[in-house]
Amino acid sequence: MAENLGELPKRTSSDVAHTLTKAGLNLIPVVGGTVAELFGLVIAPQLEKRRDKWLEELAASINQLQEREKGFKIEELGKSEVFVSAVLQASQIALRTHEAEKLEALRNALLHIAITKPLKEDFQIFYLNLIDTFTVTHIEILRVFDKPDAHPQRRVELSNRRIITDPFVMDLNNRGLIKDSRPLAARGRESDTALVSYEWSLSDLGRGFLAFISKPYDA
Repeated sequence: MAENLGELPKRTSSDVAHTLTKAGLNLIPVVGGTVAELFGLVIAPQLEKRRDKWLEELAASINQLQEREKGFKIEELGKSEVFVSAVLQASQIALRTHEAEKLEALRNALLHIAITKPLKEDFQIFYLNLIDTFTVTHIEILRVFDKPDAHPQRRVELSNRRIITDPFVMDLNNRGLIKDSRPLAARGRESDTALVSYEWSLSDLGRGFLAFISKPYDA
């Protein structure tokens, strides 16, 4: 019978990575000692806290997946080079954010990789990098475009923030995640209307990304 993931090991002050990092900081001339103290007293504890929280929540999600998915075995994951590489990439991204929405997207992505036929590795790396690069608002805009009738009020709120949402819409368009439905003559011109207000549709790449970061099962 497959077992759940147990309690994860905790880091200590003698952790090798921590020690090497501090040693490297001490080599910085003049301010090195101060930087090392800042790292040791302020930054390192928060990094360790983030790491532990991320791994604990990932373990809980995988345990839950095992309960829901017939035939899924946690012990098989260690044999998958694709999954291990994805966990390493996602974990690096997780340490760089405190935003719950992005952390959830990373966990969902790993669950999809764990239980489904993996995407081509280029797509997998590309999508994980998008989670890292995008803001939460990027993802929200994409979801509004995916189901516009479900988010009418949110679209109005995003339109009122066009100083930031207009560039985000163009970013999504330039990356090929959405399709521009505006007349050709209107493209490339400054619009009196917030770009979120237009009828954008998702490309196959955009739909694939949303599926990748959504729960693989109903909560």
